[in-house]
Amino acid sequence: MFLRRLFVALVVLAPLVAVAAVGTVKGKITINGKPKDLAYAYAWKDGANTTVLLSTAKLDEKVLGDRFALIDLAREDKFTGVQATITPKGEVETGTFYTAAENGYFDAVGMHTWKKKTQSPKEIAGKLSTDHEGHFFKTSYAYNAEFQAPIGPQPKKK
Repeated sequence: MFLRRLFVALVVLAPLVAVAAVGTVKGKITINGKPKDLAYAYAWKDGANTTVLLSTAKLDEKVLGDRFALIDLAREDKFTGVQATITPKGEVETGTFYTAAENGYFDAVGMHTWKKKTQSPKEIAGKLSTDHEGHFFKTSYAYNAEFQAPIGPQPKKK
């Protein structure tokens, strides 16, 4: 009887343990002059690089690997965020802003600044920001955030 209860408890609790680890972030993202607090940090390996997603809302693990799901959530104004891919040398290789202002997203490279505090196989921490306010068509943008996040495996692509 005890083993049956233990098995049922494990089956019920296992999905809760499998949720992606969420890091912490303190900072703001400003889109068209309207600042929003960044509250959640996600990080995962992408080959040799590390991808970091800073978000205003907690995101389900299922959407992290699905660019179109992230775009849909941003388009519906359910979250705003910035994603950056950082090389082992500490360079920001690519960047994406998720925002309802540009129909869900826009890619932007060349303005991200990364100041490393920690960059190991298991954790990444430091400061990501833009060095100045940028413009993408009708949208102005900037962000400045200090974060810490455990590095998980690459999310499954949809």
